[in-house]
Amino acid sequence: MLERSFTVDVLKVVAAQLIVWHHFSAYGPMSDTLYVMWPHWMDGLYEHARLAVQIFLVVGGYLAAQSVMNKPIQQPFVHITKRYLRLAPFYVLALTLITFAVAVSRLTIHESWLPTEPTPLQFLAHALLLHDVLGFEALSSGVWYVAVDFQLYALLIVLCYLLQTTNYRRLSVAVAVLCVASMWQFNRVHELDIWAIYFFCAYGLGVLAAWAKRSKFDMAVFGVTALMAVGALWLEFRLRLCLALVTAVWLVIKPTGMVHWTPMKRVVHRLSNSAYVLFLTHFGVIVLFSDIWNKSRFYDPYTAFALTGFAWLCSVGLGLFLHEKAEVPIHHWVSHHSKQLFLRFSH
Repeated sequence: MLERSFTVDVLKVVAAQLIVWHHFSAYGPMSDTLYVMWPHWMDGLYEHARLAVQIFLVVGGYLAAQSVMNKPIQQPFVHITKRYLRLAPFYVLALTLITFAVAVSRLTIHESWLPTEPTPLQFLAHALLLHDVLGFEALSSGVWYVAVDFQLYALLIVLCYLLQTTNYRRLSVAVAVLCVASMWQFNRVHELDIWAIYFFCAYGLGVLAAWAKRSKFDMAVFGVTALMAVGALWLEFRLRLCLALVTAVWLVIKPTGMVHWTPMKRVVHRLSNSAYVLFLTHFGVIVLFSDIWNKSRFYDPYTAFALTGFAWLCSVGLGLFLHEKAEVPIHHWVSHHSKQLFLRFSH
């Protein structure tokens, strides 16, 4: 299990860094300056680095499936509420910090990518993870993913609750059917990209990958689903689905076993733990450094490259710091104070 955990850590760290660099290529005056000197590199970051979201989706499904594997779901509302309380508190804090960063930088940044000043209703919709569904403008990059991740987890919990049996075969087949339906149909309809069903092709592959070594039946279910994914790629090739399939297959074939925890592997583990915080907060760093760039009136691409690299290091450092000093304490506080409430629902 330790070996597989390290594999997941590596996937999360790589995906998180790619997403950060995708946003550095998409937003801010520094990216415009870099584009003048290195257009192909910037285009590549913009077009391809964002595909790393598929890795997050597969890993998210994989971890969620491990947390419910062979465990009967008696109170789905409790599980879903716990997930919301795991995601939302720091998410709201991050949005507050980013809103402040945007307000500070509004006088120097006049680009369309800068969010407008939020209304109370807009902020509430974000806090409830309903901003896309209700048609509100996003207050930060990547907030759509948090909402979709919550939808996907809730869908999995409901499936577990409705279809759990002593051998769990019906549940595995249902996940596979929904995953294939997403691959072949729903994932091809871009208007559905605010709903869980659009992304369940990747998330479902992660779920089935986690269950694959539970039994020969589950391995067969994963194998058939993977073949159906190849068929879906033949029907309409999508690089995002291809990456999701490769990630899921890698999680299945990667051998388990003990791992020697070197200092480098511990660093990777810490970066993996802080990936959620990095994902939520780096946009604020981009905003503040864009403000600095505009005020400095620099125009040199090499200066832009150096400052972007420094901003990236600041983003990673801020992620590590806020994970330890904010996310973990907030999570412990919320878990402690909500424990009695969940016990009441369980009886």
